[in-house]
Amino acid sequence: MKGTAELVRVKQAMAWIEQQRAIHLKAAMPKGEPVELSAAEARRFAEQLSKLADVLESLQAADAADD
Repeated sequence: MKGTAELVRVKQAMAWIEQQRAIHLKAAMPKGEPVELSAAEARRFAEQLSKLADVLESLQAADAADD
């Protein structure tokens, strides 16, 4: 996982930024079962994912300014 230090995690659902190009998601239990989130956990994950999207936009804007 080559990405930013920003890692969003709720239970086994994770999101991170790879190479300042995209947000990667992984949500599976060790044996491949789906991750189950309560409504509160899903909202927390969505909020954290939104913040990660802000980070990605900032990284891409900074990269564009350097060009």
